[in-house]
Amino acid sequence: MSRKGKGRGIIRTAVANLDREKKDHYILVIQAKDMAGQLGGLSGSTTVTITVTDINDNPPRFNQKLYQLSMPESAAVGTTVGRVKAEDIDLGQNSEMTYTLKEEDGSDRFSVITDTEAQEGIIILRKPLDFETKRIHSLLLEAVNKHVDPQFENLRSFKDWTSVRVMVKDVNEPPVFISQANVINVQEDAHVGSVIGSVTAQDPDITNSPIRYRTFHSA
Repeated sequence: MSRKGKGRGIIRTAVANLDREKKDHYILVIQAKDMAGQLGGLSGSTTVTITVTDINDNPPRFNQKLYQLSMPESAAVGTTVGRVKAEDIDLGQNSEMTYTLKEEDGSDRFSVITDTEAQEGIIILRKPLDFETKRIHSLLLEAVNKHVDPQFENLRSFKDWTSVRVMVKDVNEPPVFISQANVINVQEDAHVGSVIGSVTAQDPDITNSPIRYRTFHSA
């Protein structure tokens, strides 16, 4: 591990692959002896601390392979649906990652942005939800290392995936008139209580509750 030459002790590595994630430092006690180390020579010692620096040799990994989130159908566009997080045991910029949304059945209705401080993916609502039309949206999210070391690029994939299931919650919605503008002609000599026409509204909710009509105002 050490060798003398011209008054210097040369410290060399004794193993093929150091791994910072398993052991990030080593403490050595180095002894120097005069008289070429022969019996009777004097010695002195010093302590050397060796710190193993990080390289980007680990990919991001999702500990959770399925996220189940819920969102009311009344949620406004731009609302945060939820967050996902992959872990990277490297340090600093070697652990930085970007989150992207892959093509799935909900990819047109949602988007994802990367929180660079928390290293999390934030899922954002892009289009309105409708419980009556679609109750479950499935997403596939990818986490990719931003700074891949070329010497490891061909050895492994520096990305990982997780699935997200967004459950749409029903919200009680008001009835909708089939026609928003109605024109009815009535003769001026019509009797009180005569039927002069009708209007129709529908309840968009899945329960299809009974509808009651009343006159709000007249001009």
